[in-house]
Amino acid sequence: METKWLEDFITLAQTKNFSKAANLRCVTQPAFSRRIQALEGWLGCELIDRGSYPTRLSAQGEVFYEQALAMLEQIRQARTIVRGGSLQSRHPIRLVVPHTLACSKAPYWISSLKTKLADRLPDLSFQLTASNVHDAVLYFTDGASDFLVCYHHSREPIELDPGKFEFRLLGVERFSPYTAKDEAGDALYALDPLAPLPVPFLSYSKHAYLSKMTDMAFEAGPVFLKKTLYETDMSESLKSMCQAGLGVAWLPESAVAGDSGLCCIPSPYFIDMEVRLYRRSQRNRDAPAGQEHVDLAWHYWPD
Repeated sequence: METKWLEDFITLAQTKNFSKAANLRCVTQPAFSRRIQALEGWLGCELIDRGSYPTRLSAQGEVFYEQALAMLEQIRQARTIVRGGSLQSRHPIRLVVPHTLACSKAPYWISSLKTKLADRLPDLSFQLTASNVHDAVLYFTDGASDFLVCYHHSREPIELDPGKFEFRLLGVERFSPYTAKDEAGDALYALDPLAPLPVPFLSYSKHAYLSKMTDMAFEAGPVFLKKTLYETDMSESLKSMCQAGLGVAWLPESAVAGDSGLCCIPSPYFIDMEVRLYRRSQRNRDAPAGQEHVDLAWHYWPD
Protein backbone atom coordinates (compact mmCIF):
# COMPACT_ATOMS: atom_id res chain seq x y z
CA MET A 1 0.00 0.00 0.00
CA GLU A 2 1.36 3.45 -0.95
CA THR A 3 0.68 6.69 0.91
CA LYS A 4 -0.36 8.39 -2.33
CA TRP A 5 -3.22 5.89 -2.64
CA LEU A 6 -4.62 7.19 0.65
CA GLU A 7 -4.25 10.78 -0.53
CA ASP A 8 -5.99 9.87 -3.82
CA PHE A 9 -8.87 8.22 -1.99
CA ILE A 10 -9.33 11.15 0.41
CA THR A 11 -9.39 13.58 -2.52
CA LEU A 12 -12.00 11.45 -4.33
CA ALA A 13 -14.11 11.16 -1.17
CA GLN A 14 -14.10 14.94 -0.78
CA THR A 15 -14.71 15.88 -4.42
CA LYS A 16 -17.03 12.98 -5.32
CA ASN A 17 -15.79 13.22 -8.88
CA PHE A 18 -13.10 11.09 -10.54
CA SER A 19 -12.19 13.69 -13.15
CA LYS A 20 -11.89 16.55 -10.67
CA ALA A 21 -9.97 14.42 -8.18
CA ALA A 22 -7.53 13.28 -10.86
CA ASN A 23 -6.96 16.88 -11.91
CA LEU A 24 -6.30 17.94 -8.31
CA ARG A 25 -3.85 15.05 -7.88
CA CYS A 26 -2.08 16.01 -11.12
CA VAL A 27 -2.54 12.65 -12.85
CA THR A 28 -4.63 11.44 -15.76
CA GLN A 29 -8.04 10.01 -14.94
CA PRO A 30 -7.10 6.46 -16.11
CA ALA A 31 -3.99 6.50 -13.90
CA PHE A 32 -6.01 7.87 -10.98
CA SER A 33 -8.65 5.14 -11.42
CA ARG A 34 -5.94 2.47 -11.45
CA ARG A 35 -4.55 3.79 -8.16
CA ILE A 36 -8.00 3.67 -6.53
CA GLN A 37 -8.41 0.11 -7.81
CA ALA A 38 -4.98 -0.79 -6.44
CA LEU A 39 -6.05 0.48 -3.00
CA GLU A 40 -9.26 -1.54 -3.22
CA GLY A 41 -7.24 -4.59 -4.22
CA TRP A 42 -4.97 -4.14 -1.22
CA LEU A 43 -7.97 -3.79 1.13
CA GLY A 44 -9.95 -6.59 -0.50
CA CYS A 45 -13.16 -4.57 -0.85
CA GLU A 46 -14.76 -1.89 -3.01
CA LEU A 47 -14.53 1.64 -1.67
CA ILE A 48 -16.61 3.26 -4.42
CA ASP A 49 -20.26 2.55 -5.20
CA ARG A 50 -19.92 2.20 -8.95
CA GLY A 51 -23.62 1.62 -9.42
CA SER A 52 -24.50 5.21 -8.57
CA TYR A 53 -23.95 8.64 -10.06
CA PRO A 54 -22.60 11.06 -9.01
CA THR A 55 -19.73 9.22 -7.38
CA ARG A 56 -20.24 8.16 -3.79
CA LEU A 57 -18.46 5.91 -1.32
CA SER A 58 -19.58 2.40 -0.55
CA ALA A 59 -20.37 1.48 3.07
CA GLN A 60 -16.81 0.14 3.40
CA GLY A 61 -15.52 3.35 1.83
CA GLU A 62 -17.32 5.51 4.38
CA VAL A 63 -15.66 3.54 7.19
CA PHE A 64 -12.25 3.58 5.55
CA TYR A 65 -12.35 7.34 4.90
CA GLU A 66 -11.99 8.13 8.61
CA GLN A 67 -9.28 5.48 8.92
CA ALA A 68 -7.39 6.91 5.95
CA LEU A 69 -7.35 10.37 7.54
CA ALA A 70 -6.03 8.88 10.78
CA MET A 71 -3.40 6.81 8.97
CA LEU A 72 -2.04 9.84 7.13
CA GLU A 73 -1.87 11.83 10.35
CA GLN A 74 0.01 8.99 12.07
CA ILE A 75 2.49 8.87 9.21
CA ARG A 76 3.05 12.63 9.41
CA GLN A 77 3.47 12.49 13.17
CA ALA A 78 5.98 9.67 12.83
CA ARG A 79 7.98 11.77 10.39
CA THR A 80 7.94 14.70 12.81
CA ILE A 81 9.19 12.51 15.66
CA VAL A 82 12.12 11.00 13.76
CA ARG A 83 13.10 14.39 12.35
CA GLY A 84 13.19 16.28 15.60
CA GLY A 85 12.04 14.47 18.73
CA SER A 86 8.91 13.96 20.75
CA LEU A 87 5.72 15.64 19.64
CA GLN A 88 4.64 16.00 23.26
CA SER A 89 7.76 17.94 24.20
CA ARG A 90 8.00 20.32 21.27
CA HIS A 91 4.57 21.69 20.28
CA PRO A 92 5.81 23.56 17.20
CA ILE A 93 3.61 25.92 15.24
CA ARG A 94 2.71 23.83 12.20
CA LEU A 95 2.48 25.85 9.00
CA VAL A 96 1.78 24.69 5.44
CA VAL A 97 2.34 27.05 2.51
CA PRO A 98 2.78 26.88 -1.26
CA HIS A 99 6.41 26.71 -2.43
CA THR A 100 6.51 30.34 -3.57
CA LEU A 101 5.43 31.75 -0.21
CA ALA A 102 7.72 29.33 1.63
CA CYS A 103 10.69 30.98 -0.08
CA SER A 104 9.54 34.59 -0.22
CA LYS A 105 7.42 35.22 2.87
CA ALA A 106 7.93 32.46 5.45
CA PRO A 107 11.35 33.70 6.70
CA TYR A 108 9.82 37.12 7.45
CA TRP A 109 6.77 35.65 9.21
CA ILE A 110 8.83 33.33 11.39
CA SER A 111 11.44 35.96 12.26
CA SER A 112 8.73 38.47 13.16
CA LEU A 113 6.78 36.03 15.33
CA LYS A 114 9.94 34.94 17.15
CA THR A 115 10.68 38.60 17.95
CA LYS A 116 7.14 39.54 18.99
CA LEU A 117 6.66 36.45 21.16
CA ALA A 118 10.20 36.18 22.58
CA ASP A 119 9.11 37.10 26.13
CA ARG A 120 6.00 34.92 26.23
CA LEU A 121 7.26 31.96 24.20
CA PRO A 122 11.07 31.90 24.32
CA ASP A 123 11.21 28.31 23.05
CA LEU A 124 8.76 28.84 20.17
CA SER A 125 9.56 26.63 17.18
CA PHE A 126 8.01 26.07 13.77
CA GLN A 127 7.35 23.14 11.47
CA LEU A 128 6.94 24.35 7.89
CA THR A 129 5.66 22.18 5.05
CA ALA A 130 5.95 23.52 1.50
CA SER A 131 3.62 22.03 -1.10
CA ASN A 132 1.52 22.80 -4.15
CA VAL A 133 -1.71 24.65 -3.38
CA HIS A 134 -4.01 21.63 -3.62
CA ASP A 135 -1.93 19.42 -1.36
CA ALA A 136 -1.36 22.31 1.06
CA VAL A 137 -5.13 22.76 1.47
CA LEU A 138 -5.66 19.01 1.88
CA TYR A 139 -2.84 18.82 4.43
CA PHE A 140 -4.43 21.64 6.42
CA THR A 141 -8.01 20.36 6.32
CA ASP A 142 -6.82 16.91 7.36
CA GLY A 143 -5.60 18.45 10.62
CA ALA A 144 -1.88 18.08 9.93
CA SER A 145 -1.21 21.82 10.20
CA ASP A 146 -2.26 24.66 12.50
CA PHE A 147 -2.13 27.30 9.77
CA LEU A 148 -2.47 27.50 6.02
CA VAL A 149 -1.18 30.50 4.09
CA CYS A 150 -2.01 30.63 0.40
CA TYR A 151 -2.99 32.81 -2.53
CA HIS A 152 -6.65 33.48 -3.22
CA HIS A 153 -8.52 34.99 -6.14
CA SER A 154 -12.28 35.38 -6.43
CA ARG A 155 -12.30 33.51 -9.75
CA GLU A 156 -10.14 30.66 -8.42
CA PRO A 157 -11.15 30.60 -4.77
CA ILE A 158 -9.79 28.35 -2.06
CA GLU A 159 -13.11 26.85 -0.98
CA LEU A 160 -13.05 26.21 2.75
CA ASP A 161 -16.19 25.94 4.89
CA PRO A 162 -16.54 29.32 6.68
CA GLY A 163 -18.27 27.48 9.51
CA LYS A 164 -15.13 25.47 10.15
CA PHE A 165 -12.30 27.76 9.07
CA GLU A 166 -11.57 31.46 9.42
CA PHE A 167 -9.03 33.62 7.65
CA ARG A 168 -7.12 36.88 7.87
CA LEU A 169 -6.10 38.92 4.87
CA LEU A 170 -2.33 39.41 5.04
CA GLY A 171 -2.10 41.54 1.92
CA VAL A 172 -2.44 41.69 -1.84
CA GLU A 173 0.33 40.59 -4.17
CA ARG A 174 0.72 41.53 -7.83
CA PHE A 175 1.44 38.73 -10.31
CA SER A 176 3.18 40.18 -13.38
CA PRO A 177 5.46 39.30 -16.32
CA TYR A 178 9.21 39.61 -15.68
CA THR A 179 12.31 39.44 -17.85
CA ALA A 180 16.05 39.69 -17.40
CA LYS A 181 17.84 42.91 -18.30
CA ASP A 182 20.18 43.41 -21.23
CA GLU A 183 23.67 44.94 -20.96
CA ALA A 184 22.23 48.45 -21.00
CA GLY A 185 19.93 47.62 -18.09
CA ASP A 186 16.78 47.58 -20.21
CA ALA A 187 14.21 44.77 -20.44
CA LEU A 188 15.57 41.92 -22.54
CA TYR A 189 12.10 41.06 -23.87
CA ALA A 190 8.90 43.01 -24.44
CA LEU A 191 5.31 41.83 -24.88
CA ASP A 192 4.99 43.74 -28.11
CA PRO A 193 4.18 42.37 -31.60
CA LEU A 194 6.75 44.78 -33.06
CA ALA A 195 9.56 43.75 -30.69
CA PRO A 196 12.69 42.64 -32.59
CA LEU A 197 13.11 39.41 -30.60
CA PRO A 198 10.67 36.51 -30.25
CA VAL A 199 9.49 36.06 -26.69
CA PRO A 200 10.11 32.58 -25.24
CA PHE A 201 7.49 31.70 -22.65
CA LEU A 202 8.48 30.25 -19.27
CA SER A 203 5.30 28.57 -18.09
CA TYR A 204 3.73 26.96 -15.06
CA SER A 205 2.51 23.38 -15.39
CA LYS A 206 -1.18 23.35 -16.25
CA HIS A 207 -2.22 21.91 -12.86
CA ALA A 208 -0.40 24.63 -10.87
CA TYR A 209 -2.51 27.35 -9.23
CA LEU A 210 -0.32 30.09 -10.73
CA SER A 211 -0.94 28.66 -14.20
CA LYS A 212 -4.58 29.63 -13.73
CA MET A 213 -3.51 33.11 -12.68
CA THR A 214 -1.39 33.40 -15.84
CA ASP A 215 -4.34 32.37 -17.99
CA MET A 216 -6.42 35.10 -16.36
CA ALA A 217 -3.68 37.67 -16.99
CA PHE A 218 -3.71 36.74 -20.68
CA GLU A 219 -7.35 37.85 -20.89
CA ALA A 220 -6.16 41.47 -21.03
CA GLY A 221 -5.50 41.01 -24.75
CA PRO A 222 -3.42 39.10 -27.30
CA VAL A 223 -0.08 38.03 -25.84
CA PHE A 224 2.78 37.74 -28.29
CA LEU A 225 4.75 34.80 -26.99
CA LYS A 226 6.89 32.18 -28.64
CA LYS A 227 6.09 28.53 -28.00
CA THR A 228 6.66 27.46 -24.38
CA LEU A 229 10.37 26.95 -23.75
CA TYR A 230 10.18 25.63 -20.21
CA GLU A 231 7.44 24.41 -17.85
CA THR A 232 7.44 23.72 -14.13
CA ASP A 233 5.23 23.91 -11.02
CA MET A 234 7.56 26.20 -9.08
CA SER A 235 7.97 29.95 -9.47
CA GLU A 236 11.49 29.82 -8.01
CA SER A 237 12.54 27.61 -10.92
CA LEU A 238 10.89 29.96 -13.42
CA LYS A 239 12.66 32.87 -11.75
CA SER A 240 16.05 31.17 -12.24
CA MET A 241 15.32 30.55 -15.91
CA CYS A 242 14.19 34.15 -16.28
CA GLN A 243 17.39 35.40 -14.61
CA ALA A 244 19.37 33.43 -17.18
CA GLY A 245 17.69 35.43 -19.94
CA LEU A 246 15.81 32.45 -21.32
CA GLY A 247 12.38 34.05 -21.57
CA VAL A 248 9.47 35.78 -19.85
CA ALA A 249 7.88 34.42 -16.68
CA TRP A 250 4.90 35.57 -14.64
CA LEU A 251 6.01 35.86 -11.01
CA PRO A 252 4.57 37.10 -7.69
CA GLU A 253 6.20 40.37 -6.75
CA SER A 254 7.54 38.98 -3.46
CA ALA A 255 9.46 36.34 -5.40
CA VAL A 256 11.54 39.01 -7.16
CA ALA A 257 11.80 41.57 -4.36
CA GLY A 258 15.33 42.92 -4.19
CA ASP A 259 16.44 41.15 -7.38
CA SER A 260 18.15 43.83 -9.47
CA GLY A 261 18.69 41.42 -12.35
CA LEU A 262 15.00 41.21 -13.24
CA CYS A 263 12.51 43.86 -14.28
CA CYS A 264 8.75 43.87 -14.56
CA ILE A 265 7.50 44.28 -18.13
CA PRO A 266 5.04 47.20 -18.28
CA SER A 267 1.83 45.72 -19.62
CA PRO A 268 -1.84 45.16 -18.78
CA TYR A 269 -1.12 41.47 -18.25
CA PHE A 270 -1.14 41.28 -14.45
CA ILE A 271 -3.34 39.87 -11.71
CA ASP A 272 -3.71 40.92 -8.07
CA MET A 273 -3.97 38.01 -5.66
CA GLU A 274 -4.86 38.01 -1.97
CA VAL A 275 -2.52 36.36 0.54
CA ARG A 276 -4.65 34.70 3.22
CA LEU A 277 -3.89 33.10 6.58
CA TYR A 278 -6.32 30.33 7.61
CA ARG A 279 -6.91 28.49 10.87
CA ARG A 280 -9.69 26.39 12.32
CA SER A 281 -12.47 28.40 13.91
CA GLN A 282 -12.63 28.36 17.71
CA ARG A 283 -15.73 26.16 17.75
CA ASN A 284 -14.24 23.64 15.33
CA ARG A 285 -11.09 22.61 17.14
CA ASP A 286 -10.01 20.90 20.29
CA ALA A 287 -7.65 22.50 22.76
CA PRO A 288 -4.57 20.27 22.71
CA ALA A 289 -1.44 21.08 24.68
CA GLY A 290 0.37 23.94 23.03
CA GLN A 291 -2.81 25.53 21.66
CA GLU A 292 -1.84 28.82 23.31
CA HIS A 293 1.09 28.97 20.89
CA VAL A 294 -1.35 28.83 17.97
CA ASP A 295 -3.68 31.47 19.41
CA LEU A 296 -0.81 33.88 20.08
CA ALA A 297 0.67 33.32 16.63
CA TRP A 298 -2.72 34.08 15.05
CA HIS A 299 -3.02 37.30 17.05
CA TYR A 300 0.51 38.54 16.31
CA TRP A 301 0.94 37.25 12.75
CA PRO A 302 2.58 40.01 10.67
CA ASP A 303 0.99 41.30 7.47
